[in-house]
Amino acid sequence: MLQTLHIENVAIVTNAVIEFDEKLNVISGETGAGKSIMLDSLSFVFGGRADKSLIRTGCDRMKVEAIFSLNDKDKIFINNILEQEVDGELFVSRTLDINGRNTCTINGELVPVNIIKKICQKLVDIHGQSEHLAILNNDYQLEIIDLFSKNSEKYLIKLNENIEKLKEIEKNINLLGGSEQEKQNLIDLYSYQINEIEKAKIQENEYEELMQEKNEMQQFEKIMEALKISYEALKTSGFGESAVERLVTAEKSYSSISSLSEKYSSIFERLTSARIEIDDIADTINNEINNTEFNEERFNFVDSRIDEIKTLFRKYGGNFEELSKYYNEIQNKLDNLINSQEKYEKLNKEKEELLIIIDEIQEKLSFERKNSAKILKEKMQKELRILGMPNALMDIEFSKISERFSLKGYDKVEYMFSSNLGFEMKPLNKVVSGGEMSRVMLAYKIVVSEVDDIHTIIFDEVDSGLSGNIASVVAEYMARLSLCKQIIAVSHLPQICAMADHNIKVEKGVKDGMTVTKSTVLTNIALYEEIARLMGADTDENGISVSKALKEKCNKFKNNL
Repeated sequence: MLQTLHIENVAIVTNAVIEFDEKLNVISGETGAGKSIMLDSLSFVFGGRADKSLIRTGCDRMKVEAIFSLNDKDKIFINNILEQEVDGELFVSRTLDINGRNTCTINGELVPVNIIKKICQKLVDIHGQSEHLAILNNDYQLEIIDLFSKNSEKYLIKLNENIEKLKEIEKNINLLGGSEQEKQNLIDLYSYQINEIEKAKIQENEYEELMQEKNEMQQFEKIMEALKISYEALKTSGFGESAVERLVTAEKSYSSISSLSEKYSSIFERLTSARIEIDDIADTINNEINNTEFNEERFNFVDSRIDEIKTLFRKYGGNFEELSKYYNEIQNKLDNLINSQEKYEKLNKEKEELLIIIDEIQEKLSFERKNSAKILKEKMQKELRILGMPNALMDIEFSKISERFSLKGYDKVEYMFSSNLGFEMKPLNKVVSGGEMSRVMLAYKIVVSEVDDIHTIIFDEVDSGLSGNIASVVAEYMARLSLCKQIIAVSHLPQICAMADHNIKVEKGVKDGMTVTKSTVLTNIALYEEIARLMGADTDENGISVSKALKEKCNKFKNNL
């Protein structure tokens, strides 16, 4: 249960520490005194939206802390989430600064806000003036039935486990090509691609060699000009002595002294070697000139072949290595597809068997839900009559979703309701009024209070729109609910205020030129004065007497529970 709430610099609250009782706690006060700030603070520390506008004017941050006492079941749940041991208390803290920086801790350890939210959703159930409208949502209506049922959770676990198995089987079937038609389509595709690659007969380095050849052919005139100029410079004497002729002259000159010493002999040999090499180079160039010609047919072939290879590279990989890798992969896939019929049939058989199991689980789940729904509606009708709706009728209609299955089963539900005699039942969200909605939610809370694990319920003016005898009935309901749950309620009704085990009054005032709000625990005469105020009575002796009588009446009711 929630033991303590500490609020610091939230709206007009500077610093407030509020202690709560384990049963019925009622927060009262004038409109605008700051009661909603407490609920905003609770929502914030429990992982709700962080709103910087709530930071008190002139402050750079706000902070809210909550202390819970835990039972053994709570501790097991929290230990599994935090992966650490918690003792009998849980200390939750959340801070927000003006820059929007959010800091959350649990028992002094930093945690993400979603962890706080996950834990607190298990510990606290907040029903504001709009939150209780969740009961109008069809998905939530189904969750209520599952919560009320003893076996729904068991079937839902089995259902989810088998759906996960089904997904794995379908994944493996897809790896084999999917359905027979999908499989054949892949066989045709892979066969076409393999044939296309094989037909091209691309060789390693072929593309690079062809690109080089094409480049040379595109530079044909430049190459021929360079060859001719080089040959003429080395061998012909059209423009004076050629390089070979000059080397011959030098060679002859040195031959006459080559025998005089080793030095001259060495130079003579080098000149001879150079003359022979240059002469050979000139002959090689001449051969190139005589044998090189531009072949347009060859150029067109090379250009076309390059385009063919580039197309295949673009389709199946950026180069020869990637193309070869892709070819090997689809060859293996094709072999698997052709030879996987037996495995495919086995997986499909497993899939059909699993679908039958899923159908059976959904049937059992639906049957369980319908039985639980019947009991739930009867109990809620009974409670609604006690809440001053003697002609209220309620039913729960079942239908199926369009898909064969889902993680929640195939059921769709609609809560049907009529509060007036002689009127047919219609969907709850079409016919229920605000005051009726409060009582529907209270009836639901009473009915499911024995089966849900949430220990603290917070009501924000759930009594809105109620008065007179119905207000007394609602007060009695809250007292009954507080026997098994901690209740924290913001209320303007004297009957609920008088029924409380712990009363907190919120008041607004001025301190140092700033508006502030404070909370006070009410006892004795202060409590009687607050009840009288809510009754619209004067706080004189007569007013106190009337409020005291109401409080005694409520105490007597609680003692008889």
